[in-house]
Amino acid sequence: SARFIALMRILDRVAEGGEKVLVFLESLDLQDAEQLPLLLQRRYGLPKSPMVINGQVSTEVRQQRVNAFQRDKGFDVMLLSPKAGGVGLTLTAANHVIHLSRWWNPAVEDQCSDRVYRIGQSKPVHIYYPLAVLPGREEHSFDWQLQILMDRKRKLALNLLSAPAFTHEDYQTLVAGVRN
Repeated sequence: SARFIALMRILDRVAEGGEKVLVFLESLDLQDAEQLPLLLQRRYGLPKSPMVINGQVSTEVRQQRVNAFQRDKGFDVMLLSPKAGGVGLTLTAANHVIHLSRWWNPAVEDQCSDRVYRIGQSKPVHIYYPLAVLPGREEHSFDWQLQILMDRKRKLALNLLSAPAFTHEDYQTLVAGVRN
């Protein structure tokens, strides 16, 4: 698929830089050891198969995988399902995040991306949203329309949750109220 080709191009660049990457995807079939992890291990000559964190991985094993990923040096990939791997983990060894499968809720994606935005992150962080688009007719592609929807939802949430700017007039009104 177009997203899968984009994934490989991104991983090629990350591997060249010797950095680490988190790939968020829902498909348990692709997460299976004989599928994407095996392909990535062979393609990049990894000494071991990329680790997977999903709902089938116990809390204890999950933490062992996080610890190993954080400790080991050099290029590596971790595959995570958004629900199981998108909360409660600190993965600052990675500074690249790829959202291979998309959620309709941008807060879920942002929560996943936040795994690398933690105290201890010392590298610039890069977030990727591979899109499958029709060349020359992008606006008619599902992924393009989904991205527009997600951007609109993010902007709405930001405008709803952000406090309005405190103006000089607001300050004057506040000071005048204190004096009275």
